[in-house]
Amino acid sequence: METATVVHEGECQTVRLPKGFHLSTTTVGVRHEGDAIVLEPLKPKAWPEGFFDSIHITDPAFLRPDQWQLPPVRIEPAIARGNLPT
Repeated sequence: METATVVHEGECQTVRLPKGFHLSTTTVGVRHEGDAIVLEPLKPKAWPEGFFDSIHITDPAFLRPDQWQLPPVRIEPAIARGNLPT
């Protein structure tokens, strides 16, 4: 089992992770699971920079499938004249 060094800094602690346990983020979630303390990367709260600039509506992935012709709408003569039923 790998071990890590705990450094006390005032009322806070820093854990120095071994080389194989480095995280690819600057912020992690911390929670207790029994006696263990679990660190897990947090998912970003915003889209990556330039994400929406990379989406083009002309992309074939955005094409709608063919829509079949809808049946004609039947309008009652009274409604067509503006006489709405009450």
